[in-house]
Formats: sequence, structure tokens, C-alpha cells
Amino acid sequence: MADVKNKKKWYEVLSTKHFGNQVIGETLANEDKAIMGRLVEVGLGNLTKDIKLQNIKIKFKINEIIDGKANTEIKGYELTTNYIKRIVRSGRSKIEDSFLLTTKDNVKVRVKPLILTKYKSQNNVLSEIRRFVQSEFNDYMQRETYDKFVSDLISKTIQREIRSKMNKIYPISLFEIRIMNKI
Repeated sequence: MADVKNKKKWYEVLSTKHFGNQVIGETLANEDKAIMGRLVEVGLGNLTKDIKLQNIKIKFKINEIIDGKANTEIKGYELTTNYIKRIVRSGRSKIEDSFLLTTKDNVKVRVKPLILTKYKSQNNVLSEIRRFVQSEFNDYMQRETYDKFVSDLISKTIQREIRSKMNKIYPISLFEIRIMNKI
């Protein structure tokens, strides 16, 4: 006979308010505590119903359970590796960086941008672009909260703003956030 205590039940996992608290999956567990902190990875294209965003994955972390529904917070944002391999071409320079930032509401975030120039560039130009991106992110993070940052990241507002400013330094073919993780 099965033990009644160990009976597992299904929990619906809900997205954040950025995506209208829609159901993004289900998970199985014995009790509420067992699913706390679990990560759920979903394609941004599936969440927004926009095929152009299929190359981006959003990581959700379960942070509370209410009435059998698991609420989440956004823990990360990442470009798929096959997309990165497809867009990187020879005859261009690729700039990758990684830096730790703190938002206005004291949330620590690791940001890893990916920048592709239109032409092969000298190292001093690449260094200048890298410094410029870091200073732009520092300025942005001091003004904005984590929720606003995530909204701008998903809508690609921050990428467009920084890219338009960067084009004055050197022609840029692509500026994306390769990885963003909340620490």
C-alpha cells in the first residue's frame, strides 16, 4: 500500500508580471518546500509569441507557492549558443566582456554583453568600446531598479540605446546581452 504522506502533487509554474503571470510549466513535488528555488528555463519567443525572440532563454526561479501555484522571479537571460555561432562571421571583430553591477534597489547583476563590429578593428578601438559599454551600464544601473532593467532588457530598449551611442565611436553590426544573471 502506498504511503499517503509521500503522495506527490503537480504545481503550476507561473511567469512574472512582465509576461502577465502566464503558466510556463508544471512541476511535481511532495511538498511546497521541495520546489522552492527550482529553476525553470523558457524561450522568450514562447512567452511573447514572437518568433524573432526564439534565440533567447529566460530563467525563472520559484520563490513562493500560493494555492498550488508557484510564483517566480527572473533569475537570468541568455542567448542560445547556436544563435551566437550563426551571427559571428569572419572579417568582423567580436567583443565579449563581463562585469558585476548593482541596481538602484541594491540587486547585484552579472552582465555579459556581446558586440560585433561591422569591420575588423584595432585593439585600441575594441578597448574603447568595452570601456564605453561598462560606463553606460554603470550609469543606467545607478538610475534604474531591477524590474525596470529586466523590462528594458526583454523589450531590447537598453540594447538599442547603447548601440546607437556606440555607432558614434565605431560602426557596430550587433549589440546584445549574451548573459544576464541575478546574483
